Amino acid sequence: MKKHLFTLLETVIAIAILALSLTGLFRLLGHSQRRISDAAEDWREMHMLTLGSEYFMLAGKEENLHVPDELFPYHDYLIECIVEDAEGVPEELQNQENQLPLKKWMIKLIRVADRKECRRVIIDRLDYSAVESEDDEVL
Repeated sequence: MKKHLFTLLETVIAIAILALSLTGLFRLLGHSQRRISDAAEDWREMHMLTLGSEYFMLAGKEENLHVPDELFPYHDYLIECIVEDAEGVPEELQNQENQLPLKKWMIKLIRVADRKECRRVIIDRLDYSAVESEDDEVL
């Protein structure tokens, strides 16, 4: 019966191959973990922006553009909304009879710590408040 013993050179080469394999595996795991963390943060920011956008669109009034804390419980972020007249509307479509004005609602998600704008969405929306004010005048 023959015994097969490994030489020192074979052992060193096997350990080197194992070390390279583990280094590659740990690098891959680190990149994967960072990508998962980035994706989770992106989802969280988009979720917050969606919450704010839904509130502003359902509220519909330009006067009260603040999301209550019970509807937006994220204290490290703010939602801002700026309403302006829409730009780039063709001249032939402006000031037509019985046409509602088009407004641009720019909704921003801002990180409180550094006041950095993380995300924004721009929504073009018809201004129904003009119809409501006309109805109030008729009554």
